[in-house]
Amino acid sequence: MHLKKHEITKHIEHYAATGHIPDELIPFYDQYGKWVDAPSFHHCSQEIPLLKVIKSSVLPASRRTTKNRLGMRLLTSFIWRGDEDIHVSYVEIGGSLIVDGNSNIHAPSLRHVGGSFYTSTNQKVYLPNLNIVGEHIQIMQTFDVKLPRLRHVGGRAQILGYLPPRLESVGRSLGIYWCFQAHSPCLRRVGDYLILTKAESIRLPLLEEVSGSMLLTLLVKSIDVPRLVSIGGDFLAPFADDIRAPSLRVIGGQADTSSAKGFYTPRIKVGGEWTTYPGDVEDWHRREAGRKAMKREDLLL
Repeated sequence: MHLKKHEITKHIEHYAATGHIPDELIPFYDQYGKWVDAPSFHHCSQEIPLLKVIKSSVLPASRRTTKNRLGMRLLTSFIWRGDEDIHVSYVEIGGSLIVDGNSNIHAPSLRHVGGSFYTSTNQKVYLPNLNIVGEHIQIMQTFDVKLPRLRHVGGRAQILGYLPPRLESVGRSLGIYWCFQAHSPCLRRVGDYLILTKAESIRLPLLEEVSGSMLLTLLVKSIDVPRLVSIGGDFLAPFADDIRAPSLRVIGGQADTSSAKGFYTPRIKVGGEWTTYPGDVEDWHRREAGRKAMKREDLLL
């Protein structure tokens, strides 16, 4: 579904000229073969002259699904509006999965969503085999979330109270809200900012890169990121008194580690202002001077 506005417009023009719906537009239809009439979904503004033509089109049933060895694949998006519980039987959704309403969501076989997964439900979200979301995921109204096998999100991820335990990479920003213990054994890369609100303890043993800022809750006391090498933006952890980041070398923006005694080291290059623990810089230089003096004495013996 990674199409730009001008690409979608070109495919709509093709349909208007030929009457054939290009394969590239299939994810922008729903499971009933109807064009998803939401500009924010497919980036097409109402000013596009041919938009009313595509709105009246219907994708044939023969082009909506296909089958592989695992089960049935839905090539379109799956759109649900209402409060009735839903059971999604597909193993793959080529477009987006959008649930607007307070439904219990059960998708026990679903492994791949090519587009985004949005839901406004405050009920249960149970997708035990979901592995990849190609674009964005947003689950912000319920704490009852189970995504135990989610590994990759291509765009943004915003989840309430739950950090998927097998999550490895997020292409853009990662925001986990109201999660008091932010522990993830597999997370390696975040493509934009990382926000962990309400977290008191953060343990990300494999995290190597945060391309944007790392914005942490005022409640955080302990941060353990032993492999983290670079933070592209700010690193703001003013109340964390225990920060373990021995591999960290670059902070692109500002840094605030004003409660972490002994964390300062000149090996970390900070692009902006660094607010350290009071006296930390001076203490480091005194320790370094003492270390060098002892080394000279050892050479003289």
